[in-house]
Amino acid sequence: MKINYNGYAGFQKNPKTLSVTDRVGYQKIVNAAETNAGLSLAPGNDPSSSKFISNVNTDWQKSGFRTGYTQSHDLGLSGGNDNMSYNVAFDYFNQTGTTVSGPSYTRYNLSGNIQGKKGIVSFGTKFAYTEGDYNNLAYPHLHGTGNQIVDLVTAIPTMPIYDPNRVGGYGGVDQNTQRAISLNIIGVNNLLNSTGQRNRMMASAWMEVDILKNLKYRISGSYDRNDFRNTYFDPIYDLGWFYPNTTAYYSDARGNYYTQLIENTLSYKLNVKKHNFEILAGTAYQKNATSNLTGVALNLPQPYLFSLDNVSNPANKTAYSNSFITKFYSPIFARINYNYDDRYLLTFNYRRDGSSQLTQQHRYGNFPGASIGWNINKEKFIHLPEAITQLKLKAGYGILGNINALSNPYPYQTIVNGNASYVFGNTLATGTTQTQVFDQTNKWEGKKTTNIGLDLSLFHDQLAFSSEYYINKITGVLLGVPIPPSVGAINTPLVNAASFTNKGIEFTVTYRSRDTGPFNYTISANASTVKNKVTSLGNGGNPIYGAYSKTAVGGEVGELYAFKTEGIFKNAAEVAAHATQTGAAPGDVKFVDTDHNGIINDDDRVYLGSAIPKLYYGFNFSANYKNIDASIFIQGNYGSKIANGVYQALMTGQYGNQSTDELNYWTPSNTNTNVPRPIIGDPNANGRNSDRFIQSASYARLQTAQLGYTLPAALLNRTHIFRSVRVYLSGQNLYTITKYKGYDPDFINDGTINRGFDYGSFPNPRTLLVGLQIGL
Repeated sequence: MKINYNGYAGFQKNPKTLSVTDRVGYQKIVNAAETNAGLSLAPGNDPSSSKFISNVNTDWQKSGFRTGYTQSHDLGLSGGNDNMSYNVAFDYFNQTGTTVSGPSYTRYNLSGNIQGKKGIVSFGTKFAYTEGDYNNLAYPHLHGTGNQIVDLVTAIPTMPIYDPNRVGGYGGVDQNTQRAISLNIIGVNNLLNSTGQRNRMMASAWMEVDILKNLKYRISGSYDRNDFRNTYFDPIYDLGWFYPNTTAYYSDARGNYYTQLIENTLSYKLNVKKHNFEILAGTAYQKNATSNLTGVALNLPQPYLFSLDNVSNPANKTAYSNSFITKFYSPIFARINYNYDDRYLLTFNYRRDGSSQLTQQHRYGNFPGASIGWNINKEKFIHLPEAITQLKLKAGYGILGNINALSNPYPYQTIVNGNASYVFGNTLATGTTQTQVFDQTNKWEGKKTTNIGLDLSLFHDQLAFSSEYYINKITGVLLGVPIPPSVGAINTPLVNAASFTNKGIEFTVTYRSRDTGPFNYTISANASTVKNKVTSLGNGGNPIYGAYSKTAVGGEVGELYAFKTEGIFKNAAEVAAHATQTGAAPGDVKFVDTDHNGIINDDDRVYLGSAIPKLYYGFNFSANYKNIDASIFIQGNYGSKIANGVYQALMTGQYGNQSTDELNYWTPSNTNTNVPRPIIGDPNANGRNSDRFIQSASYARLQTAQLGYTLPAALLNRTHIFRSVRVYLSGQNLYTITKYKGYDPDFINDGTINRGFDYGSFPNPRTLLVGLQIGL
C-alpha cells in the first residue's frame, strides 16, 4: 500500500483597485452637475449648509474587499496485486472570497475505485461522495438581481459604512441630504444571508468480457445524484433612501437532481499482416430528473429563526414544487480505426443522438466524422534528413451536435395562463392567453469542423512543431430572438437563429533540452487565431442587438456597436453648426452624424471594433536543477476591444460616485478635455453607449509561477518511511500588462452576443500558495 498527501494553503487578493473620487472630488462633481442643471446644491454637499458632510470619507473598495484564504488537503491510499488494484482518497477544500462577508465554500470529498481481472472478465467500479457548503453573495429581494461590483465602486464616499441610528446598524443615504441612490454593499453582505448545501453521490461500474479472441463486450453504468438546499434571508433594515426593507423575507428551497447513464459496446481488433483494424459499436441511454420544493415566508418575527414554522399566519407562507425528466438517447455510435504499417492512419466515427427536449419530428441528429494521418517519415521511398524524427500530415472532418441552450425540460410545450382578464363593454371577462411560445421546427445545433495540420519533430523529439488550419461552421445556433408583445408570450423563444463560421490557425512549438546533466529545461509556446463571420440569422435575417453589440449577417458575433464621438462642444456656435443633437450645449459630447442626415439618432450607431481577439497566445517554461524545479506560464490575447460598463457607470456626472477621470470635466476655463460637463439629468445623453467607453482588451499575464524543492532520495531512504517529499511556492495571476481601465480584461461573459460587454464581472484574484507533497 502507498500513501500520498498533497496539500496547500495560501491567500487571495484583488490585484487592482479602480481610481474613484474621495469625498472632496465627489462633492465637487455633484455640485457642478447640479449647478449646470440649474438646481440648488444638495445640503450634504453644500459647504454653506448646516447639513454639509465633512466627516465621512468612505473608501468602499478598501473596506469592501478583503484578503481571502484557501486551503486544500488530499490524502490518498493505493495498492493491489496482479489481479486487483484499488485507490481511496479523502479531500478537504476551503476558500473564502475577496469581498467582505462572502462568499465562501467548504468541500469534503471521499472517492475510490477498484479494478480487477478474473479469467475472461475484467471489471471495475468508482465511487465519490462530496459535501459542499456555500455562503453566497445576496441582493435585496425587492430589487431582484443587481451587480455588487458596480454598486460597490459607485457607492458615494459621504455614506458611512455603519450607522447605529438606522435599523440594522449600517449606513445609508438620505433623499434630501445627499439626493443619491446608493447601496451599502457591505451592509447587504452582512445583513442578508444566502446559503447553499450540496450532497453529491456518484457511482459507476463496468464489466468487460472477452467473448472470443479480440472480440470484447463491455457494459457500463453510472448514477450521479445531487441533493441540495438553498436558503435566503432578507431581514428588516434601513439602508437609506430606496433601500429600506420593512418585511422580513425567508425562502427555503430543497430538492435533488440525478443522471443515470448506461452504455453497451462491442469492440473487435483485426490484424492482417500490416493491416490493423479496431472496430467499436455501441448504444447509450441517459436519463436526467429533477424535483424540488420551495417555501417562502414573510413577516418573520424577531428573534429570527430560519424556519417557515416560525410564521404563524398562513397568509404569509407559500409553497410550490416542480419536477421534470429529460432523456438523452444514442441508439447507435460506432468507430473504425485503420492503421497500415503505422504509415497510413484512418478513422471513421458516427453517432446518432436524440433528446426529449426536441419535438418528435426533430428529436434525432446524425453526427459523422473522419480523419486521416500520414507518417511521412516512415515511408521508405522518401529520404528525409536524419534530423527529422517525425513528419506527419493529418486532416479531419466531423460534425458535433449541441442542445445545451435548451435549459427548459419541455420547451416545445405550449404554456397558457388561465387567469387572464380583459374588459369587454365595461365588464371584466376572464380568459386564457398563451405565455410561452416555441419554434416547433427547432433541431440540434451542428458544428462542422474541417482541419488540416502538420506535426514535425526534430533531433530525437528535442524540437517539436505542430500546426493546424481549421474551419468551424456552426449551424442552427439556438439564440433568443425577441418577438412582438402582441404575441402575448412573456418568453424570448430560442430558435435555430444563426449560423457562424470560425476560421483560424493553431500553432505550438516545444523545445526540450538534452537530459545530459543536472540542469534540464523545457520551453513551449502556442498561438492561435480566429476569424468569425455570421453567415445567416433567423427572424428574417434581421440583426440581433445585445449590450453594446450588433450581430448581423456578414459581420462578427457580438461586434461592438455604439455611437462615435468627435470631441466636446466648446461653444454655442459649434452646437449650432453641428447636426441636430437634442439637449446639446457647450461642454457636451459631440456625436458623429454617420448617416449625414443632419440629425443624431440611433441610426448613427456604427461598428466600433471586434470583441474577438485577433491572437491568443501562451508561453511555458519549466526547468529543474538537481532537486530544485521551477515553472512559469504566461498567457494573453491581442486585438480585441471591451465596452467597459463599469467605467461608463463611473463617468456619468450624476449622483453616484465617479472615476477620478471625471474631475477633468469641461468648464469654460477647461476646454482642452474629452470629459463632458456633469449635469443632472444628462439632457444630451453624454453617458449613452459610445466609443468613450470602449477600450483595448489586449493583455499579457504572468498566470502562474512555481518554485519547488524535492528532498534528496538518499536522505529519505534513511527514514524508512518517506518515499518522496516536495515543498513548493506557487502564485497565480501575478502580474498583468494591459491598458484596460477595468478590473480585469479576462472577464466572464456569455461568449456570444454580449461577449464584449463588461458590467462588473468579479475580478480574478491574485493567489499565493505554499504546498507540500509527501509519499509514504
